[in-house]
Amino acid sequence: MRAIVKCYWKFYFVLGLLTFLEEGTKVVLPIFLGKIISYVENYDPANSAALHEAYGYAAGLSACVIVWAVLHHMYFYHIQRVGMRLRVAVCHMIYRKVSVTRYHSVYLPRRVRNVLGKSSIN
Repeated sequence: MRAIVKCYWKFYFVLGLLTFLEEGTKVVLPIFLGKIISYVENYDPANSAALHEAYGYAAGLSACVIVWAVLHHMYFYHIQRVGMRLRVAVCHMIYRKVSVTRYHSVYLPRRVRNVLGKSSIN
């Protein structure tokens, strides 16, 4: 486990930052939406400053949705890549552990396949 953490901690740190930014945009979205709703509820055709403020909130809402979509897809793409790498690393570790045991025989390939098959399912 320590070897996996040593190898992948930087990548998971970057993915953690992406997740933090993604969750931050999800927190800001309802705030912008609430401000737009309050503008619509208190609509005054003579107040052009409130109109420009509502445009700003709408632009912020649109920017947050775009940023959230990009970060969300980037995060899941990279987490899938790291998951595949970890799966290969753990399968290799299991293969090495099984192959150095005292049970060197004809049945070793079957044993390795059985152990790897069970570990990759769970």
